[in-house]
Amino acid sequence: METALRPLGTVMTLIEKLGHEVTYAYEDLVFINHNDFLLQFDAADPNALDLFFNTECDAKEADEVAGRMIPEGIQQGLLIRRKGTYTMTEAENNNLQITFNP
Repeated sequence: METALRPLGTVMTLIEKLGHEVTYAYEDLVFINHNDFLLQFDAADPNALDLFFNTECDAKEADEVAGRMIPEGIQQGLLIRRKGTYTMTEAENNNLQITFNP
């Protein structure tokens, strides 16, 4: 099975242009500074990403980020879809558990 290359560099440029910073990328997830939101690459389309906001992120701030990110993503050739929220908790062995709430 062949995996399409994900445009992480384009995503990083987009995030920086919006005043944020990619702090970590793991498999299909892209973590952003302060964990207010994260992006998840779509398995079927490497240029499509799902946008999830931390449940602790202020709703007005989430609306502002999505309102700027989605159109800017289109200009960069990325389809960004606002999907829902997530929570992050500490699990055993210093691992993190992420729970998505669509």
